[in-house]
Amino acid sequence: MASTYNQDNSALPLSGMRVIEFGVFHAGPTCAAMLGALGAEVIKIEELKKGDPARGLRHLFGQDCTLPGGRSVPFETYNSGKKSVAINLAHAEARRAFYALIAKAEVFIHNVRAETAVALQIDYETLLRYNPRLVYASVSGFGPSGPDARRPGLDPVGLARSGLMSVLSGGSHKPPILPPMGMADHMAGILVSYGVLAGLLARDRTGAPQRIESSLLGSAMWLGQLNLQYALFFGKELLPLDHASEPLINSYRCQDGRWIFIAALSERAWPALCVGLGLETLASDPRFRDSEARWANRAELVTLLEERFAGRAAGDWALDFARQLELVFEVVHRPTDIGTDPQVLANGYVAETDHPELGRTKRVAFPLHLNGALAGGVGPRPCMASIPKRFCCRWRV
Repeated sequence: MASTYNQDNSALPLSGMRVIEFGVFHAGPTCAAMLGALGAEVIKIEELKKGDPARGLRHLFGQDCTLPGGRSVPFETYNSGKKSVAINLAHAEARRAFYALIAKAEVFIHNVRAETAVALQIDYETLLRYNPRLVYASVSGFGPSGPDARRPGLDPVGLARSGLMSVLSGGSHKPPILPPMGMADHMAGILVSYGVLAGLLARDRTGAPQRIESSLLGSAMWLGQLNLQYALFFGKELLPLDHASEPLINSYRCQDGRWIFIAALSERAWPALCVGLGLETLASDPRFRDSEARWANRAELVTLLEERFAGRAAGDWALDFARQLELVFEVVHRPTDIGTDPQVLANGYVAETDHPELGRTKRVAFPLHLNGALAGGVGPRPCMASIPKRFCCRWRV
């Protein structure tokens, strides 16, 4: 049965709240989009001539990301469901219109540098004059303090400075890679949305404004917390599993070229794996009778499992393994598999929406169920029109 969405926006926890976003690229827009999925009205403020720079991106990790009508994948990913207006914040009367929006908002979010916010007169101290109960949230590259606080930052520098890029590349002895997913940006948006929710609670309890700050550096560190904590305890890197070192937490290539991952460390999971593989006698083989024996003979076991898995397609193994309730496993899916995955679709994690320019499209949905329904839809909303046209134009989100 397919998962349902909250069709009544008034039932969502942030219904009736207004969020103003001056966000670019990914981190700020991610935060605002998450609040929008919880029912907030999100109004995205963009520069008059350029808009969010993500609108103009034509290549993503060296590959074309242009959609029909000149739209871009990054912009569509982080801005669905928002209202949008472009304002010339350099003009005093346009700023007054912007401040009128702030006066009626609960939250303001930006991810531009602090000096840029001051120059645009959208900094914390300025906006409090127009809304003394505002929850003000910002994302920086390296945090609000320290010698690098004023440096610009993008997702890759957050990954590089935090140590996470080295971890994802397999250790400092290997060339660094940049994973194609905007990890530091996305995590920063998640953390700031978490902080905004806490700020709203504190503001309502105390009546005082709240200032929420995170950074690409700090967010990437939090995402890699286990690895970094290992380094803090032992002074060395926690390296990825080597294929030959742990036979039962490992991936194996199957006949069809797909991979299947198994996690069978418990004493109950081991015989379940043997049954699933059709090798029941292996469970009582003296070489593998217990965890110590399996570890001592791990090279033999890896070779045996490699040969066995190579004899059938991954999907066939998955059907047999599914009958073994003690066995943790999964076929390693490609991103192109996700849009038709029946489990993904049953939970509504990918949703179809109608877009005025792109037509019927599939979108990654906010994967949070509230009272039995997914929190919020992912479709477009009308653009704002409450600011004088001579100072603004209406972008279509």
